[in-house]
Amino acid sequence: MSQNRKRPLFRKIYLIPLVLVLLLAAGGFGYTYWNQKNIASAASSAEESVKTAQVRVGNLTLSAAGTGTLVAGRQADLSFPVAGKVAKVNVRVGELVEEGQVLASLSNISTLEASLTSAELTLKLAEQALQDLRTNAQSNLANAKLTLATAVEAYNDAKESIKQEGWTRCDEETILAYEDSYNRLNDHYKQIKDVHGDTEYYLNVVLPAKTEKDRAYATWQYCLRYTEYEIQTSQAEAVVAEAVMNQAQAEVDLLEANAGIDPTTLAQAKNDVANAQIANDTAKQNLDGAVLKAPFSGTVLSVAGSAGDQVGTDAFISIIDLAHPNVDFAVDETDMDKVFVGADAQVVFDALPDLTFTGKVVQVSPSLENSNGYTVLTGVVELDLSDQDSSQSIIEGLNASVEIISASAQNAILVPVEALRDLGDDQYAVFVVGSDGSLKMKVVTVGIKDATYAEITDGLSQGDVVSTGIAETN
Repeated sequence: MSQNRKRPLFRKIYLIPLVLVLLLAAGGFGYTYWNQKNIASAASSAEESVKTAQVRVGNLTLSAAGTGTLVAGRQADLSFPVAGKVAKVNVRVGELVEEGQVLASLSNISTLEASLTSAELTLKLAEQALQDLRTNAQSNLANAKLTLATAVEAYNDAKESIKQEGWTRCDEETILAYEDSYNRLNDHYKQIKDVHGDTEYYLNVVLPAKTEKDRAYATWQYCLRYTEYEIQTSQAEAVVAEAVMNQAQAEVDLLEANAGIDPTTLAQAKNDVANAQIANDTAKQNLDGAVLKAPFSGTVLSVAGSAGDQVGTDAFISIIDLAHPNVDFAVDETDMDKVFVGADAQVVFDALPDLTFTGKVVQVSPSLENSNGYTVLTGVVELDLSDQDSSQSIIEGLNASVEIISASAQNAILVPVEALRDLGDDQYAVFVVGSDGSLKMKVVTVGIKDATYAEITDGLSQGDVVSTGIAETN
């Protein structure tokens, strides 16, 4: 009986967990079925609301539109270098001229030729003086050394001849002899003066004795000392001789340090040559400029006088080159990113609407300008007339419409810009729509793009369908 009572308890213990497991399994299956149904429904709804576009092949151009004015590629304002009388004028306004053609000339040709001859002679003399300076360099150094040797000798002589206060001119024995002679003559003079001072013998006896006595005194004093003048003179002569010697030494040192040529003298000689060369060149230019010649082939724009007129150095004839014209253009500042040197350009003149001229941007202003209340970027387009009809003339000042082409792609793979997804770091992707309507992200390489289309250089093919966004639904 005890065994029969234990069986119901065993069933209760294990039956409860089993039921729980079955309930959980049933709930999990139901949730999975419900979730998959919702995902499928959402995907189906999303696919129905996706906007798409087909990848196509076409052309894409990035450009900036502006206005411009035709200007000559070159202009030369020709003037005479000196005032004078016009001898001939060979051209008229509007006339075509060739490079090197004589346009006009002055009448004072002979005067200008004489000026050139004089300038050439001055130049030759200056060049010869400079050459002589270089040729005689060693001789100049030798002469300077000889002058120094002479100066040293003169200084030594002057130094030896210096006299000092208290020095005697003669030796002591000679001085004593002159002194004794003077004393004897002086005593003799005194004796005869006392005897014959007031007699008729004064002139014949007393006066000669006095003269002889005075001469002896002068001789004694001459030997006894040097005069103040002699002392000062000897010292001054020594100072002068020393200065001359030092100057001679400096001259030698200077020449030895500069290959025998005084640098100041050399600089002056070179300056003389330079000035003579300038004068010669000016004289030659004046002579050459007395005949005006066309520096290039072009059209005469203006002529300021006629034969017989007195003219100055202002522009006399102007010519322009319309065979290589330029267009000064302006575009709005918002398009400045599309303008750069080397960019292609297309130009249509208002007066020639059926012709399209091509060219390249050769100059872009580094600053913006104000024009009629707008801020614009200016530049220059150099036109290419090689493919134009030569019979179609263009003149300076024509107004034009200008299109600057910054980039273009021909027969390119194009997608709407809305299809691009920016991944950062200049990387892009698109969502390609599969045949079953599914979306697959694909990384692509983008070339140029404008506000509407983008060029795809890698990643897509013509005929591919891409997503351009999700349509709004109610």
